[in-house]
Amino acid sequence: MTRLLLVLLAVAAGPLPLVAQPAVTAEVATPGVAFVRPVGVVVAPGQNDRLYVLEQGDASQPSRVLTLVPGDAAPTVFLDVTDRAATANEAGLLGLAFHPDYAAGGRVFVHYTAPASGEGVFVTRISEFARSTTDPLRADPASERVVLEVPQPANNHNGGTIAFGPDGHLYVGLGDGGGAGDPFRNGQNPNTLLGTILRLDVDDVPAGQAYGIPTDNPFVGGGGRPEVWAYGLRNPYRFSVGPAGVWVGDVGQDKWEEVSRVEAGGNYGWNVVEGPACYPPGADCDLGAYRPPVVSYPHTAQGGRSVTGGFVFPETGGPLAGHYLYGDFVSGRLWGLPGAASATPGEPVVLLESVPDGEGGQRTLLISSIDKGNPTTADFLVTDYGGTVYRLTARSTDAEPDRPRAALAIALAGPNPSRGPTAVRVESAGPVRVAVVDVRGREVAVLWDGPAPPDRLAVGGSLAPGVYAVRAVSAGGAATLRLVRL
Repeated sequence: MTRLLLVLLAVAAGPLPLVAQPAVTAEVATPGVAFVRPVGVVVAPGQNDRLYVLEQGDASQPSRVLTLVPGDAAPTVFLDVTDRAATANEAGLLGLAFHPDYAAGGRVFVHYTAPASGEGVFVTRISEFARSTTDPLRADPASERVVLEVPQPANNHNGGTIAFGPDGHLYVGLGDGGGAGDPFRNGQNPNTLLGTILRLDVDDVPAGQAYGIPTDNPFVGGGGRPEVWAYGLRNPYRFSVGPAGVWVGDVGQDKWEEVSRVEAGGNYGWNVVEGPACYPPGADCDLGAYRPPVVSYPHTAQGGRSVTGGFVFPETGGPLAGHYLYGDFVSGRLWGLPGAASATPGEPVVLLESVPDGEGGQRTLLISSIDKGNPTTADFLVTDYGGTVYRLTARSTDAEPDRPRAALAIALAGPNPSRGPTAVRVESAGPVRVAVVDVRGREVAVLWDGPAPPDRLAVGGSLAPGVYAVRAVSAGGAATLRLVRL
């Protein structure tokens, strides 16, 4: 049926829009092993080949860390926090950081959301666990020591990453408290822990305290909470700390996604600024009063809707040396920013837009994390929230130039495959007809037929199970994408 659909699309829709060739190749990192709602992969110090995969969890699935070496038939459970996690909406298990001296000390830190004991919907919890004394591939769940709890007024914008920097301190990313547009006014308030990057000392801890404050934190002398390293962030879901600095992918609101290099004491503008523009759109603000992003991209089919920050590839990392890697959860696009650590980075290049689906076609990734792999090799890991971890390897030093594109673009805006309703986004400068086509080439539903379409076109849940194409046709050309109804 898939082959028949591809033949029909080639005949009925004409040539597809041409896109840049990928600058990386992708292969499944854990053949035969899939995950449920995975949100990241971590490699422990001294364990170059072993992966630790985070499963966020939900009402019916556990929140846990699984570990395996690629080639293993199945993973083992390193740590399960299901019994203490809250998993509504964006909540759950979100971050994992091994202490730099993990090989000797066995300390590991976890970021998850827990039920609220007082104010708020739930709390962000940063906890330390100890490696099991009987099994080196497990953490002891009974050893939990709570380092930090922060009440959350809503169940979104929880941040996610926790990471140790080269300075040995633990960095923690927290969103603005949720809602839309920062209704709790946390972004521009350095006296709250929300909407910030925190920097904590978990080694030199004063008696009676859960953590210490590094003496060179920017607000130690006043002006904000002493834990705060930087503020004015909306949702720093994924960030990295390394020799090239602290790099954050800050998820946007209505118009822009952004990447920033975060410095001590910096104010990154939210909710006065979104990306390179004042917020809300049309408002008047002093852009010069805030640290600008290094990269920003608009909410379009060529950009995306939800940035996923990555990391700066080491200078010894082959063709991608010095590139900052970042992607988008919605569009599935992966970029590299050359010369990221320099004073004048280059222009972002598209590294990947889709991966083979195993059936002769391509599929778009839901990029939930971009992580370092084995530190001795020039590859890296991309986590697809749909359940797969991919290993990516650079093909060439420079991305190949873009080929001409049709004046039309179409992208998914919902689940695929799906059991119920989903949605697509179509970008067209003029009139366009958007229809669902079955394997026999018949239009079974018309989603739009008129002037430039709205931002989102719903695909109803009444389609019978099977393989379809969503086809957009305009004066500028034609574009299609594959849709699977389970």
